[in-house]
Amino acid sequence: MPKDELENIVLTCFKNKVFFTKDDLVMYYSNNGIILTDEAFRSKLYRWRKKNIIHDIGTGKYVINNKSSFIPEPDKFIKKIHTLFSSRFDEVDYCIWSTSWLANYMHHVPFQSFYVLETERDICESAFYHLKDNGINAYYEIDSKQIEKYVLPEDDSIIIRPLITRAPCKKLENISYASIEKILVDIFCDQDIFYLYSGREQQWIFENILKAYNINFSTLLTYAERRKRDKELRSFLLTNFNESVKNII
Repeated sequence: MPKDELENIVLTCFKNKVFFTKDDLVMYYSNNGIILTDEAFRSKLYRWRKKNIIHDIGTGKYVINNKSSFIPEPDKFIKKIHTLFSSRFDEVDYCIWSTSWLANYMHHVPFQSFYVLETERDICESAFYHLKDNGINAYYEIDSKQIEKYVLPEDDSIIIRPLITRAPCKKLENISYASIEKILVDIFCDQDIFYLYSGREQQWIFENILKAYNINFSTLLTYAERRKRDKELRSFLLTNFNESVKNII
């Protein structure tokens, strides 16, 4: 059988599986008389990732990519914040996102939303004053009552927060955004800040995002571990979405 034809059969075979591993792939090729070396395996993964055929959902676990990738929605305000921040703090780690990105995955959509800018801890206060001096509704070291009183009533409000080291972020058009895994962990861990996205709404968000996108659960739980909440998040996922996450996490 030609290799290209066999590869198409392999992809079709694994398409409906929850996930597959290296051993699954090696065994399939072996049953068809082909020895898949480590180098050949890595080459296939590289090529399939590049073509967006597969997605990593955990360490050593892959899925045929039949879902969309989460793509941030850059707007004029985000671009403005990026320009202001980068002009003062070049080569400083940061990421930005908007709570409005969660609206499509909620049951009761809040009328208000806000932006979040996270950067290195010793930069936060300087970044706050820099944005304030440039006419931005920026807030730092704020609690839920202050969010309700000051942040939500204003358009284009942004909260400055310390960035956890090695937080999962992605770049698009040279702007660093929070990945979907980071957003999910943050709304789970920081319910004082993201209280509009807690409780039953949080379950709706997780459920709808898990249906819509391929999530890298290794990235998700590693970041949750850095936030010291991985056990709670794992329990939350298994309790509410066992069919989606069993044998993966």
